[in-house]
Amino acid sequence: MKLIRDERLVIKNLKNIRIAFAFQTLSIVGILIYDGMVKGLDNVTNNPLWLILILTSIILGYLNLSISVDSYESEKQIRKTPYYLIVIGCLVVGVVFGLLTKLISNSSVQDSTITGLVIFLCFLCSFSFGYFLIKKRSRDEEE
Repeated sequence: MKLIRDERLVIKNLKNIRIAFAFQTLSIVGILIYDGMVKGLDNVTNNPLWLILILTSIILGYLNLSISVDSYESEKQIRKTPYYLIVIGCLVVGVVFGLLTKLISNSSVQDSTITGLVIFLCFLCSFSFGYFLIKKRSRDEEE
């Protein structure tokens, strides 16, 4: 038996998935807002729905990054930045956030170091993913 693939049906299916995802996300946000109003804001971050919402947002962001790179490449030629500049930029952002944490909240050196390290790693992962995605796309175009 041969599987028939109609582009109109695929697009309709993707639209249905998008509507279901939007409803699910709005429902989770509504539950968290209600939980925050009834039980307090501290209870919101302890709720497992909070973790699901945050992880879903991160995954969606990374998946949309490849689409953004493709649309950016089609608009104009990308200037290739050396990778060490990306690492240095992420390190600067991490140090600045660590120092701001130390100065603004008067936290311990260990807390501000952990905050700076987490911010550095988050920025480094995001920019590294985009950098290697762009590098892979340009290598595929050359071949």
